[in-house]
Amino acid sequence: MQTVDHNKKDGSYFVEVFFSVRTRLTKVIDGCLKDRVETQDLVQDTFVRLWERKGILGDVQDLKGYFIRTGRNIAFDYRRRLQLAPVIVDVQELEWVQDNAPSAEQHLISREELLRLQKIIANMPPRAQQVFILYRIEGMTYAQIGVQLGISPKTAFNHMVTALKNLQAEKSSFDRF
Repeated sequence: MQTVDHNKKDGSYFVEVFFSVRTRLTKVIDGCLKDRVETQDLVQDTFVRLWERKGILGDVQDLKGYFIRTGRNIAFDYRRRLQLAPVIVDVQELEWVQDNAPSAEQHLISREELLRLQKIIANMPPRAQQVFILYRIEGMTYAQIGVQLGISPKTAFNHMVTALKNLQAEKSSFDRF
């Protein structure tokens, strides 16, 4: 187990640890993604994310392991976002409902779409419904939602995935008609 030299407050130790673990970190992330270009981007993202928090990482005993775990988590999150991208695009298409100056026809269509969306949201599992409203309507982050609902940010994200899947399923059933 690596011990942290708490006397190095300037970040040089942090950079030194990153360079010592970069090759392994790259292999771990590439093993998750199988995409060299994205792997390099996520290795850099890992460094930046931890660099921004280096002040609070002083008590981490295994900084190399922390880099690896963080990189793996970032890769998993990236893969999850890729899987959700089609669902999110469909949800974003509903944003036109909020048009400030709709024509009469747009107003009628918007009203029907809004009623449909309200029904879909009302039929979601209660926690997914709460997270969806807090995230999409209130504009809260997953961390803020977690604090408000007493759950982890990851759990909040998972509830959002459930909500988006419900939206996608309902949208698909309406599109068939």
